[in-house]
Amino acid sequence: MASTTPVLMIVAVALLVIYVSRRLLFRPPRLNLPPGPTPLPIIGCMHLLGKPIYKSLADLAQKYGPLMSLQLGQKLCIVATSAEAAKEFLKVQDANFSSRPPTRAAELILPNDLFNHDMTPVLRHLRKILVSELISAKRVEASKHIRTEELACMVYTISKQTAPIRLKTQFHIMVTNVLTRMILNKRFLGQEQGQGQEQGEPNVSEIHEFIEIMEELPLCFGAIHLQDLFTCIPKWLDLQGLDARFRKIKSRMDVFYTNMISQHREERRRNPVSEEHKTLLDVLLEELEKPEQGVTEDNVNGLIWDILAAGTDTTMLTCEWAMAEILRNPTVLEQATSELDQVIGHNRLVQESDIPELKYMQAIVKEVLRLHPVAPMLIPHQNTHLTKAFGYNIPTQTRLFVNVWAMGRDPCVWEEPLEFRPERFLEGGVHGNTKFEGQHFEYLPFGSGRRSCLGLALASIEVHLMVASLVHAFEWSFLDGVDAERLDMTEGESFFVHLRDPLMVVAKSRLPSHLYQC
Repeated sequence: MASTTPVLMIVAVALLVIYVSRRLLFRPPRLNLPPGPTPLPIIGCMHLLGKPIYKSLADLAQKYGPLMSLQLGQKLCIVATSAEAAKEFLKVQDANFSSRPPTRAAELILPNDLFNHDMTPVLRHLRKILVSELISAKRVEASKHIRTEELACMVYTISKQTAPIRLKTQFHIMVTNVLTRMILNKRFLGQEQGQGQEQGEPNVSEIHEFIEIMEELPLCFGAIHLQDLFTCIPKWLDLQGLDARFRKIKSRMDVFYTNMISQHREERRRNPVSEEHKTLLDVLLEELEKPEQGVTEDNVNGLIWDILAAGTDTTMLTCEWAMAEILRNPTVLEQATSELDQVIGHNRLVQESDIPELKYMQAIVKEVLRLHPVAPMLIPHQNTHLTKAFGYNIPTQTRLFVNVWAMGRDPCVWEEPLEFRPERFLEGGVHGNTKFEGQHFEYLPFGSGRRSCLGLALASIEVHLMVASLVHAFEWSFLDGVDAERLDMTEGESFFVHLRDPLMVVAKSRLPSHLYQC
């Protein structure tokens, strides 16, 4: 640390000189920006942001309003914290604000991916493939058997546990296996680990590498890189050591991807895949053979990691938040169990076809997404053209944050917003008609517009299925010394919002023993 102190001082002095020079020699015209705190030299308003940032922005919005401007380093940002502001940028001006601000993490880790970069003809083509081959209604229906099998394995594993269960781990295993089977026709996680390698199964070292990469990715993308805020810092100057960290994980991802592709190509050579049994990876490999489309190995690599990173953590964490809220609210647990017993009975497990009939469970999931959106400010947007909104000027390349965490706790919209009340989403309730597909702008856990979450339909099915199944199949209790009132619901710090302390519980089977088979 001592060796970097002189460098930091030199950078600080250089930034100060640049700032003073620009202020004295180049006085830009005052812009009619949305209200916001007065920025300090060089750092702007960074001193006002504590952890977590979305809470700091919510507090500032109380003072400066639902549309606020904020100078962070050299970057101008606006923050939307109301349905009206969100609708303006995600619907009315959706085309202008559908760009992504460049970040050092995306540049070094996923330089050609779909989610973190502006749309190009190639990325639009890949987006169409992703929708049609993985998350269309037809593909979701065709992959139902995968979710059924993985759910049975999760229920079986939990039923055999006598020690306390870390629910997050169980959700992670199921969600990851569903995705890897749909994309790669491989099952990476589960009870078979360490029991030898069957045909089509990854070996133990491959499993460990996969897990470590998946744990490191959200930490890297959640890190605040100084070059994202100060464009005057040269790219060769890695003050935080983040560039080295990003390049290391990128190298590991490339090696893993290369090995995976080689194995898949060899399997295709030995056993040609029929049209109806093609995975997403099969389709992407065929795209590489069509030079006119312009799809590259980097594009395929980025898309695969996009799906795995975004599709596992968001679903897993939502399920953990749901179980924590259900178990700490006995009346909610009682009503959910009663509904499940009435609709499902005690002679079978929950099926996907049951979800439309589980009205209270649907309300629970909506309430969880209101209080605990795992992407509290979505992924940042950026405008490509100078524009106006609500009478204010918005310069080109202004970063947009939509604080859905704060919007879900707005007392002007939600009665007793800090209380967990699924009843508000039931038919006849104040928000009985509110949905999370992006058309109700006071409630945007999956975003809205062209950059909304592509995997919404699949994620919704998985969350409802897993949470309903665990409430139906087991009786739950906390560890000794923990009760509903003392359950710690503190949020951890990462790219996605999670429980700081993973939920640990004890399960007891409540259905006939023959149902707990895998």
